[in-house]
Formats: sequence, structure tokens, C-alpha cells
Amino acid sequence: MKKTLALSAALAALLATSGMASAADVFPYVKSTTGQTVMSNYDLCWRTGFWTPALAEGIECDADIANSGKIVLAADTLFDLNSAKVKPEGVKMLNELVARMSGLNVDVVMATGYTDVTGPASFNQTLSERRAAAVKSYMVAQGVPADKIQTEGKASADPVVTCEDTGSKADLVACLAPNRRAVVEVVGTRAQ
Repeated sequence: MKKTLALSAALAALLATSGMASAADVFPYVKSTTGQTVMSNYDLCWRTGFWTPALAEGIECDADIANSGKIVLAADTLFDLNSAKVKPEGVKMLNELVARMSGLNVDVVMATGYTDVTGPASFNQTLSERRAAAVKSYMVAQGVPADKIQTEGKASADPVVTCEDTGSKADLVACLAPNRRAVVEVVGTRAQ
């Protein structure tokens, strides 16, 4: 009985602490069980799939990126269901991003498209690639050199929100809207 009670208490504590974790807990580097950043034999940090230049720690990892005077700008653009057409709010954000890019020597622009979880995986992959390409096309039309822009589609990976299926398709589509997006990161240095 004591073992069962102790096991139940331990399980309850584990569930309570794991429930505190959220999608905001994104770690760009592999962490040990003690929370320390894992380093290779060459004193390099192991990056996770969440790593981006914007998340470079600079203290112990990627100090060359964080301390090099590099500027990282970011913007998110949203899309309607099954669409690769940038919504008006997204156009506004892209215009603001392009304006902020003036005065930068741009190294790279990374446009990453995403979808929600509805639909077949192959369709979502293609749609996410089309969303990234739509952002690239728009930015090229605004004067950003095409050779500086890289695109990638990640389908439904890295969701911003997760939603319970309540049986209402309209509610699910509305709840998942933030996942239908493109994330744009610009890395460059200030022009002298």
C-alpha cells in the first residue's frame, strides 16, 4: 500500500510539472538533465531543430553570431485555410520588415512556411513550400535580391497552438489559424 501511495504521489508530481511546460519552452540547444547546454568535444553546442539565428545564446553558444554585430529581424505572416496567398495583415508585416531592412547588408533571408495539422501530410508539405515561396516572391517584388532569400516548408511542424477537436470543423479551423503561417528571418549587419 505504501509503495502504491508513493508511486501515485510521484506520478502526480511528474504530471503536474510536465503540465507546466508549454510551446513557449523552445530550446535552441540540447540541454542535459541538469539544464546545462551540451557541448561537443570541440566546444561546440549541439543545436536542436528549433535553432535559429534569433535564438543564438551568445554567452556560450554561437558567440560569433550573437556578438558579430549581426542584426536579426523577424516577421510572421498568416494565411487562410488551404491558401498560399499572403493575407493583408501579412502584407503589412512584410512591408514593415522590408522597410526595416534598409540600411542592412543582408546576409540571408529565411522564409519558412507552415500549415496546420488538417489535411494529408504530402499536401501540407507542398502547401508550406508554396507559402514560403509566396513570401519570397512578395519580398523580391519589393526589391529584396532573390539570391539572398532561402525558402523551406515545414508542413505542420512546430505548431504555435494545439487545439482539441470538439467536433466542429469551423471551430477547429479557427483555433488552428495561427499555425497557418510563414516565419521570415533576416540576418545581416548594419551598413557603414
